[in-house]
Amino acid sequence: MSKENIYFIGIGGIGMSGLAEYYLRNGYNVSGSDMTETHITQRLAGLGAKIFYGHSAINITSQIDTVVYTSAVKPDNSEMIKAEELGIRKVRRAEMLGEIVNDKYLIAISGTHGKTTTTAMIGKLLVDAGLDPLIFVGGNVQLFDGGASRFGSGKYAVVEADEYDRSFLALRPDIAIVTNIDADHLDIYKDLDDIKETFRQFCDRSKYGAYMIYCGDDENIKSFMNTINREKISYGYDEKNYLKIVDYKAENNALNFSILNSHRSYDNVVLNMAGSHNALNSTACFAVSKVLEIPFDKYRESINSFKTVDRRLQLKFDANGVKVYDDYSHHPVEVTASLKGLKEMGTGRLKTVFQPHLFTRTRDFYNEFAQALAISDEVLLMDIYPAREKPIEGITSELILNEAMNHNKNMKLVHESRDILAWLINDLKPGDIIVFQGAGDVTNLCNEFVNILKNSN
Repeated sequence: MSKENIYFIGIGGIGMSGLAEYYLRNGYNVSGSDMTETHITQRLAGLGAKIFYGHSAINITSQIDTVVYTSAVKPDNSEMIKAEELGIRKVRRAEMLGEIVNDKYLIAISGTHGKTTTTAMIGKLLVDAGLDPLIFVGGNVQLFDGGASRFGSGKYAVVEADEYDRSFLALRPDIAIVTNIDADHLDIYKDLDDIKETFRQFCDRSKYGAYMIYCGDDENIKSFMNTINREKISYGYDEKNYLKIVDYKAENNALNFSILNSHRSYDNVVLNMAGSHNALNSTACFAVSKVLEIPFDKYRESINSFKTVDRRLQLKFDANGVKVYDDYSHHPVEVTASLKGLKEMGTGRLKTVFQPHLFTRTRDFYNEFAQALAISDEVLLMDIYPAREKPIEGITSELILNEAMNHNKNMKLVHESRDILAWLINDLKPGDIIVFQGAGDVTNLCNEFVNILKNSN
């Protein structure tokens, strides 16, 4: 590939920005477009990228050697059409990532939920063990200077393997991790069986002699794992797992547990996060430490000092007896895990501000969302965040609201952000835990609320 000019369509996306930063740091000329300016595009511009706001054919010139795109980019995109006219090489983001990492000792973390956190945990472990890994993660991580990637010169690569648009099939891991499998992205997949088959293909495409590390509590993973002819390590709470989580306790904003295998017990693992699902994520990380022969003390120290990825049950405010969390959960299984984790941590009222993400996901899971949100004591429901989708007739947040009434739910639909903030502030009591949930711009509302609380002290 020419070391000249690479253009990224949608350069501000988490996955794209990590790749763009990789090529910037390796001396390439990087440019790209996105619809709006964000802290991510500002960061890339600061590193030397040329950013265009809005997609336009005039951004694509004959000087560009490669155009990188994702399946979110439609064929009628003006930049794609111009690249085609000029005969410029076009590469999907997934293939570009594969070109970089497949020749390394690749640790690829897949799953419907928990990928980003688990990738960051494993990446940090390898950094702490002095292995200097290359890392691509699907979220901003303070450990990586707030970016979504880290550039190491060691032989290891740690990569979040995304199942959306089947892009993880471009990866050939030495260690494949599967955290869980649920029905999601039903705009891409036919059904759950289609999803399971694609995960099976991901595992099957691993290198010869690869390790499969998987959550043995998950029936969907177990349904095909015996067809994969690789070394396998199962983990979870169930007795049948090779690595078993025992003595699990949640207290003082932290988790404490031990990990048991057939030889010994690895005791007193402390993780400064909420939720039993995060104990699972750190046990997947422990499995990697065993494969790579990283000492237990190094693992325990690394996990103990792990701070969550941005927006993954991230504690944004803790004062005057009030805690405020920002959480990316946007699937009923994730919402359930996060809310249960927060319930374990405190005895006060749990209030959730929930922003549904995508019309299709709301259509497919409105009943499950209502049940998941019932864990919370009070719910303020926002309008659907459309992201890449056009509205679907009859699909609104009211579907969740109406279903919630069957669960005796204290839920109200609030259309205006300022009304949500006013309601929260007027009803604030010591002991309250407030979580802003969703994959859309609800995070901005969380930041606004936190600023109000800080300024009122």
